[in-house]
Amino acid sequence: MNAPETNHPPPAPGTPPKPSPVRVLLIEDSPMDARLIRAMLSNSRGRAFELVPAGRLSEGLEQLAHSDVGVVLLDLSLPDSNGLETFQKVHSAAPKVPIIVMSALDDETVAETAVHEGAQDYLVKGEVTGHVLVRAIRYAIERKRTAQALQQAEAFHRSLVESLPQNILRKDMQGRFTFGNQRFLAELGLTLAQLTGKTDFDFFPAELARKYQDDDRKVIAAGKIFETVEEHDPPGGGKRYMQVVKTPIYGADGQPLGIQGIFWDVTERKLAEEQLKRANIELARGREESLKMLADLRVAHTALKEAQLELIQMEKLQLVGRLAAGVAHEVKNPLAIIRMGLDFLSNSPDIAANQAASLVVADMTDAVQRADAIIMGLLDFSVPGKLLLEEANVNQLLEDSLNLIKHELAAGSIKIVTQFATGLPAAGLDPNKIKQAFVNLLTNAVHAMPSGGTLTVRTTARQLTAVEVTPDQGARETTVLHAGERCVVTEIEDTGTGIAPERLTRIFDPFFTTKATGKGTGLGLTVTKKIIELHGGLITITNRPTGGVRVIVAFRARENQYGKNQNPDR
Repeated sequence: MNAPETNHPPPAPGTPPKPSPVRVLLIEDSPMDARLIRAMLSNSRGRAFELVPAGRLSEGLEQLAHSDVGVVLLDLSLPDSNGLETFQKVHSAAPKVPIIVMSALDDETVAETAVHEGAQDYLVKGEVTGHVLVRAIRYAIERKRTAQALQQAEAFHRSLVESLPQNILRKDMQGRFTFGNQRFLAELGLTLAQLTGKTDFDFFPAELARKYQDDDRKVIAAGKIFETVEEHDPPGGGKRYMQVVKTPIYGADGQPLGIQGIFWDVTERKLAEEQLKRANIELARGREESLKMLADLRVAHTALKEAQLELIQMEKLQLVGRLAAGVAHEVKNPLAIIRMGLDFLSNSPDIAANQAASLVVADMTDAVQRADAIIMGLLDFSVPGKLLLEEANVNQLLEDSLNLIKHELAAGSIKIVTQFATGLPAAGLDPNKIKQAFVNLLTNAVHAMPSGGTLTVRTTARQLTAVEVTPDQGARETTVLHAGERCVVTEIEDTGTGIAPERLTRIFDPFFTTKATGKGTGLGLTVTKKIIELHGGLITITNRPTGGVRVIVAFRARENQYGKNQNPDR
């Protein structure tokens, strides 16, 4: 027996370790062929090869029995063996070692038989180059490793499937069984051979078999997991419950091949759940009265709390109103005297001749006028006066209000868009006070667009939504609008700067304003809200998603315009 030879010298000191050489067992009786193969392997790049020559089959089998071999290069014609029998003996002695047959015989039949029986490749001597040989060796090693890993994976899968406590089955697209684990086979009292190729109709009642196959088709059609708990009544009695999970099986091309089913007995769990459910029902019945009493107490407490808050808010507003009225009456007379004095001074020749004095008098007059406007706002807030109601046309009131601010619209380069509904029902309103409210809202919209913009005024007759109708603790009138109630609705939209979210909740507070100092009293929206509430209406102000502000004002429509059972929008 020849000693093994390596085709690479040992690495120099200090160099990183290289992968160990692949031990190649060459079973070849031709010295010339052996030298040629050794030369091919010595010239290869990459991983090194360690050649172990054997001139007879017996020598090769000895090497396989006592040394670690990575791959075998086998000549089928040896002194002590010839033909495919040579391969069969080597493969039987070392089934895990990849074998490459190298023969001078170019016979396709022999080559196919050798590969079919386990050879990794069949090379014809005289047609093999060094590159081809090295590649064949590496491919043979990798294919053998892959095949062994696949065999181990299949064995592991089968072991796992057989060790699970669940029943496992598979069916093809025609509903025929292709597999069942031992637990499922024991359930049916069959062998795998007896199960394979049969359908549910061979083992179960027709109605149950149809259900099983309907479920299978649903799984394949949906391409999703199907899970349910099935109830069974065995012939021997005793209801049983089965947890069933079915999944589709797909091939490498993504097409469905059938389904896989897993089921197991959950009778004990189901019975325990039903027992627990009955116990909970009994417990709930015992607690029902106490919970009802507690719920009633909570409702009463909530109603009492809301009533207290409403009374507090109403008292606050009444207190503010009385205070405002007192302040207005006490300040109005002194302001009137100051204004008469300023009128006298402004007509004096001495003042007219003095430019500085004229400017001072003008500033004082402007300040007195602003103070007087605040006083009038306070009076409007505290003593709104009696409403003079009539059946008013909201469209006409809006037209009149727009005419009152037309000079501000022109000066501010504001585009007006009116979308007034035709056949709009009348509403019971005080025209003068409603025009005052509309002018306040329209003026605010104009002031919010200092660089110009679009002012849209829209009217409709429609039912209010639950979102639009929100309770207001500050309203002192008992007449309120409800969701679903038919109303005349006005919407005023601008494309201005909008209102900061932290300020939006305070816009109706007295003396709160977002305008610059001297540009507003902070009472316009307060008075406007009060006027609308006195009419039993509502007002909401929100920011538009696209920028600017939307104001919604709603009044109850007079039913005699279209009848209680008629819809003006139809």
